[in-house]
Amino acid sequence: MGEKTHKLILFDLDDTLFDYTKSFEAGMRQTIRQHRLSADLDEDRFYRRLKAYSEELWPDLIENRISLQEYRHTRLVKTAAEWGRTVGEEESRDFQRMFLAACFEAIVPEPNVQACLHELAADYRLGIVTNGPEDMAYTKVERLGIAHLFPRESIVISEKVGHHKPDPRIFSAALEIFGLQPGETLFVGDNWEADVAGAMAAGMDAVWINPHKLAPPSGPVPYAVVERLVQLPALLARPM
Repeated sequence: MGEKTHKLILFDLDDTLFDYTKSFEAGMRQTIRQHRLSADLDEDRFYRRLKAYSEELWPDLIENRISLQEYRHTRLVKTAAEWGRTVGEEESRDFQRMFLAACFEAIVPEPNVQACLHELAADYRLGIVTNGPEDMAYTKVERLGIAHLFPRESIVISEKVGHHKPDPRIFSAALEIFGLQPGETLFVGDNWEADVAGAMAAGMDAVWINPHKLAPPSGPVPYAVVERLVQLPALLARPM
C-alpha cells in the first residue's frame, strides 16, 4: 500500500460492515408472522409501526434516558396498543428472543467484505465502535465470519461503555484500548452524524460510506467518501 499515517482503522458495524437494515427487516417480519402476539395481524402495518416507534425512541436510548430493555419493550407495547393488545414483560422478552434468532439467521458472510478486511488487516490494526446492544454485536461479527479479525477486546459497544456515538467518550474508549492517538486513526461508517462528524470531532479522520450518494451536510470535510466498503483498500493505496 501507499504511504500512510494511519495505524488504526475503526469501523461502524451496522450498515457499514454488512446490511443490518435488511437483516433487521427479515428477522422482524419473520417474528411478526410467527409470534402469538402478532401472527394474526397485518404484517406490513405491524412492521411499519414498530419500525416507526423504534426510530422515535432511539434518541431516548442514545441519550441514556431509557435502558435497552425499556427501549425494546416500549416499542412493542406502543405497536401492539394500536390493535388494542397489551404486552407483558415476559411476552416482550419472548418476542425479542425470537427476533434475535431470526435476525442472526438472516446475517450471512459477504466474501467481498471479508477479502477487503483481510487486505486492510495486513497494514492496519482494526477495530469496531458500534451503537447497540452487547447481546447482538459479538454474534453479528461471528455470523459475518470476521471474528478472527475483530476479537472481542477490539469491539467497543455503546451499551458496555455507557456512551453512544457521536459522544467523544466512546471514541476515546476505543483509542485507550489500542493505545493510539486520534491522528493515527481512521474511522469508517455510514451515518454522517454518529460516525463521520462524531469521529472528526474526536480528532480522527473519517471515511463516509455513502451508497445513496447523499449530499454531505455543510461543515467538516471527511477524509474521503465512497459508495461501498470494498473501495477502501484502493482508496488508501493512493497518496492523499
